[in-house]
Order: sequence, then C-alpha cells, then structure tokens
Amino acid sequence: MNLKELAFPIRIYWDLTSEHHNSVMDCKAISKEIVELKFFTLNLLDTGVPLSHSCMEILETLKSEMISVTLTLAPSALDSSTIARLSELNVKEILVNASVISDVERTAELVRQYKNSGITIGVSYQVTKDSYGAIPEAASFCLNNHITRLVFPMQRLTENEDCFYIAREEGKELTEQLKEVDISTMNITIHDPFLWKIFYPEAAFPGGGCQAGNSMVYIAPDGLVYPCPSMPEKLGNLKETTLKKILTADSKKELVKSIRKAPEECRECPDLSGCMGGCSGRALELNKSLKHRDPACT
Repeated sequence: MNLKELAFPIRIYWDLTSEHHNSVMDCKAISKEIVELKFFTLNLLDTGVPLSHSCMEILETLKSEMISVTLTLAPSALDSSTIARLSELNVKEILVNASVISDVERTAELVRQYKNSGITIGVSYQVTKDSYGAIPEAASFCLNNHITRLVFPMQRLTENEDCFYIAREEGKELTEQLKEVDISTMNITIHDPFLWKIFYPEAAFPGGGCQAGNSMVYIAPDGLVYPCPSMPEKLGNLKETTLKKILTADSKKELVKSIRKAPEECRECPDLSGCMGGCSGRALELNKSLKHRDPACT
C-alpha cells in the first residue's frame, strides 16, 4: 500500500479518560461509524482504574467486526476478571502504560500470570524528559523477561504537555547502549523517525514520512478530532458533527496536503527521503509553522 496517497485514514487512535469526558460523546455511535468507514485498526487508550464503561461499550460494539483492536491501560487495571472479559471482546493485544521501570517490571508479572490468556501483553513506554534515559534498560528488561511487544507511543501534543524530543548527542549515547541489547527478536513500534534512528541507525524509517491525517486520525477524550495525537491542529468536534464529515471536509484535505509537503528548509537535505522533515506536529507546536523542519533534527 502506498501510504503517500491514501484517500482515507486506516488507523484510528482514541483516548478515554474520566467518565465525565466520555459521557459527552455517543461512543457506541462513533464505534459504529468507525466500522462503516472501514478502519483497519483501533488503538484505544483508557488509563482509568477500573476501565471505563465507555471503553467496555466500544469494545462490545466492535467485538464481532473486522477491526484489529489494541488496548492500552494502567498496570493496576489488569486482573483476572478484566483479562477474561477482554478475551471475550476480541482485543488483539493489551499494552501496559509505562513511564518508569517499575511499570515495566509489573508488566513482566502480568505476562507471566496471563501467558495462557490468548492475548498478547506488551509495554507502551512513554518517552519523556524523565524516562528517556532508561530506554535501554526498559528494552533489556523486556528482552530478559519474555516481553516481546514494545511500543513507543506518540506524545499527546493536543493536551497541555511540554513537547519533548531527544537531542542528537543524547540519542547517540542511547544508540551505543542499545548495541548491548539484541532487539532483533522483539516486535517494536516506533512512530518518531529520530527515535527510530536511535534503535535502527542503518535502517530507513518506514511509513513514507509524517502520516498525520493521511493514514491516521486521533479522537481526544473531549471529542475533538486531530490528524494525529502529536498534531495540535483541530479537524472537528464529534459533539457537533460526524467523523465522516470531519474526514471528508475540504479543510482536512488541505491540511493533509500541507503536512505531506517537505518543509522548505529540508528540500536540499540528503536525508530528506529518510525522515521527510520529521514530526509535523512537533514542528507546528514549537515553530508554529509547517514550513520548518522538526526541531528534533538538529
């Protein structure tokens, strides 16, 4: 599939938080629309304990549909009754939300405890200014404790979070440390082209550049729709209109065209084909323009 020319997104990210936020949306109707629009995958995030009613309603609506569902949750949300229920609801994999090594260690306990559940359990490791230095330790721990699935999720720049990226010298240091970890047997997902280079310095970043609004779309907990979790540019509001109308609007199409263009200052760069200007959301957040390159490229 040519990800440079998709007419419609195939991946959807949907975050849930408190029931107060979730209740303002008709989650069942949105779930049915996701099916009608033929998304391939749903990445659902709910870090509440226990999992919200809205989360279970979404999973119940999708359980018999041809869509691959990954659920990210808090370590303390996973117990025997929850794993049994999620097995019935056709969840493909569970990712445990981790921001410190103790969360990764807790995941190893869960993997051992529920190894016969039929659901893949992995780690969603948040890369922040406080956690990035422990990336090699986290990867090594996963490798040595039979956790084969490791995801580095996109930063939610649509919220009030400080935009973070790993500086080049710090990245080189991490690359040296990761040489001691045989990650070849692990299934690792990395959305950031510069984080990808830290793990795979000799391999081209897959995906054909920033996919915000092209192959992916994001629903925030308050019902606002964005091109991706890291792109702070609103496409519409599900409290006011439908997902289909948001994704077929001319304004959305024009934004995607802008995102897909290489930043002006990158056009003579010999590495352009490898990163396509990097993360457009990060460029927009820190430079207030899509014409500038990702600040992570120093």
